[in-house]
Amino acid sequence: MAIAKLRRNLPLTDTDLNALEAILFTTEGLESKEKFTEAFKTQATNLKSFIRSLVGLDRAAAKTAFSQYLENTQFTANQIRFIEQIIDLLTQQGVMDPKLLYEPPFTELHHEGLDGLFSDDDADNIVAIIHSFNDSVDMKFGVA
Repeated sequence: MAIAKLRRNLPLTDTDLNALEAILFTTEGLESKEKFTEAFKTQATNLKSFIRSLVGLDRAAAKTAFSQYLENTQFTANQIRFIEQIIDLLTQQGVMDPKLLYEPPFTELHHEGLDGLFSDDDADNIVAIIHSFNDSVDMKFGVA
C-alpha cells in the first residue's frame, strides 16, 4: 500500500512508512536504516525518495497536476510538448530537479528552456508543481 501511495503521489502516514521499513529492513542485506543509507546514499536521500526512484510516478497523477497546461487550448504545441516531457521524466524517475528545465531535451523546444516558452507566472507555477512532487518524498534540489 505504501509503494502505491508513493507512486500516486499520496502522502504516507507514519504507519505506512513503518510497514515499508519493516519489509525492507528485514530483508537479507538491509538489516538497518544505517546499512540502507550507506548502500543507497548516492541514489536517494531517504526511503521515500528511493522507493519513488524505483517505481516512478503514476502518469495520471502527473497529468492531473499539469492538467491546466494540457487541457487549455491557449497554450502552443511546443508548450504542451514541454509539459509532456516533464510528465515523461517524472513518470520515469519520480522526482525532478527543476534546473533540468534549462537543459536538453527541454532546450530543444526553445533555447532558453522553460523561460523561453512560458511567462514568469506560468514558469513559477510549473516549478511549484515539480517541487510538490519532490516535496512529497522529502527530496530537495537547488532553486531553478
